[in-house]
Amino acid sequence: MSVRKQELNIPIPLKDDEFELLQKGIYDDPRVNVYINQRRDFAILQSQPVVDYSDYLPRVKKLGLENYKLKSSVFKRRFEKISHFLRNGISSLVEIGAAEGYFLEIVKHKLPKISLAAVEIDQSTVAHREKVVGSENYQNLDELCNLGKKYDVVCLFHLIEHIKNPSSFLMKIRQLMHIDSILIIEVPSLSDPLISLYRCKSYMRFYFQAQHPFVYSSASLIRLLEHNDLQTQEVINYQRYGLENHLNWMINKRPGGNELFRKIFSKTNEDYISELEKYGKTDTVIWVGKMKA
Repeated sequence: MSVRKQELNIPIPLKDDEFELLQKGIYDDPRVNVYINQRRDFAILQSQPVVDYSDYLPRVKKLGLENYKLKSSVFKRRFEKISHFLRNGISSLVEIGAAEGYFLEIVKHKLPKISLAAVEIDQSTVAHREKVVGSENYQNLDELCNLGKKYDVVCLFHLIEHIKNPSSFLMKIRQLMHIDSILIIEVPSLSDPLISLYRCKSYMRFYFQAQHPFVYSSASLIRLLEHNDLQTQEVINYQRYGLENHLNWMINKRPGGNELFRKIFSKTNEDYISELEKYGKTDTVIWVGKMKA
């Protein structure tokens, strides 16, 4: 089943692709359908829901999965994946969409000489962020852009998939960068093994949600960013959740992992994640690049 592209709000250059129906209904709205391009590397919701992020409760909090996420060392392993970009003369870093500031907290501990800043609309998490960045805590991107500040590193973790007009958003991001600044973008990926390998239907019903009008893979993310005058330096396959999580989805059809599976497969899990990353079958992809000269 195909769809007329004029019915979809698709960012350029992905608008040139042909799309077909992937799934009827999403996690939080049975009226919204998911379409995927013929390359199978980019998906879009239609019709796109309107989300008020000033009163937004992340799904991980809504489902009580915060402790599980922290136990999975998501933030620590993210730092390990990109830490080689945070050395050699890096003196300032800003995270857009910093949430509680857990990643910034790790950077502060590991690299205390780097000056840190955060942008986050959610004011319920402001107290924890301020412990990390002090007064360098901003409520929105426009506020920071208006100050004319530039940063050596700009980080966007699980943010750009929320943005309905990524080209306009990236124009603002470039205002925070100088010619040698590093931009690091992490997104959930369509190469997620529960989708691309196991085709787990219960997970797919959970995976697509109103807060993510677009779902990228490494290939479609590169096309989007390079169209917007950004130059790719490295693409990192990053698998956040391991074997116990995948087994729990396939057997029990729910998130949150399984303590028994975690114990049984603790020695196997590291190799399992490593192999998924080797073959590019990961739930997350990290893009690292700069502005085109």
